[in-house]
Amino acid sequence: MFFGWSKGRGDEIKAFVSINYGSDQIRHEAVEVPFGASVLDALKAAANVEVAPDESSTGHSGPMVTAIDGFFNGIDQAWIYYVFERGESGWRIPEEMPDSLRVSNGMRIGWRLYNFKERGAVPKEGPLWSSRCASKTRTCARQFP
Repeated sequence: MFFGWSKGRGDEIKAFVSINYGSDQIRHEAVEVPFGASVLDALKAAANVEVAPDESSTGHSGPMVTAIDGFFNGIDQAWIYYVFERGESGWRIPEEMPDSLRVSNGMRIGWRLYNFKERGAVPKEGPLWSSRCASKTRTCARQFP
């Protein structure tokens, strides 16, 4: 199990990246990244990623993920990320951009193509939510309070 991993070879640490493309398409990848790598670096180790450069004038400082594996942001949807670290009780949405948050050993990182028009402005479910959650609660990520 990925929470039982020890530190990787040399100065590498292990993390687990999950990508929820929507329409019940979820991919999981175990990655090794150098010590000090960011959440964005871990995503790039797991998938083909496109980012917009730092555009402080638009309200974000640091690169913003615009596409993962050919699935792009749109007018009603955007990529958001969640983390679940050892010692925490569940998934959380970080306040910092993904290039600023450092990966910790055994960290679970979830990326979700979130549709604001369909699901509402504030995500209530974790990154692994799918339509199967209604019938198979054990596959669902916990809802946020």
